[in-house]
Amino acid sequence: MRRILLGPSLFALLIPFAACGSTPLRSAGTVCSSDSDCGAGLSCLGLGTFTDAGCTTLARSCSKACALDSDCASLGSNFKCLVACDGTRACGATF
Repeated sequence: MRRILLGPSLFALLIPFAACGSTPLRSAGTVCSSDSDCGAGLSCLGLGTFTDAGCTTLARSCSKACALDSDCASLGSNFKCLVACDGTRACGATF
């Protein structure tokens, strides 16, 4: 099982997107609050972190569902197929 770890620097990058009122549709990896925020083919999916105590959703990001890392290739070389807290799989940016 892979762990999705989001550091303070990632949240600092996401804050400007969350603060905008009316913005154009967002690309993969940017923060969102609903599917309508995201560009074509993307959905607003939860990002979380797994610990021994369980999983916590930390933020929601425009992404797409996947089964394999190769399903994420169209989003960029730094996107991998990761397990979300609810058991679904979504493409997430790795650093």
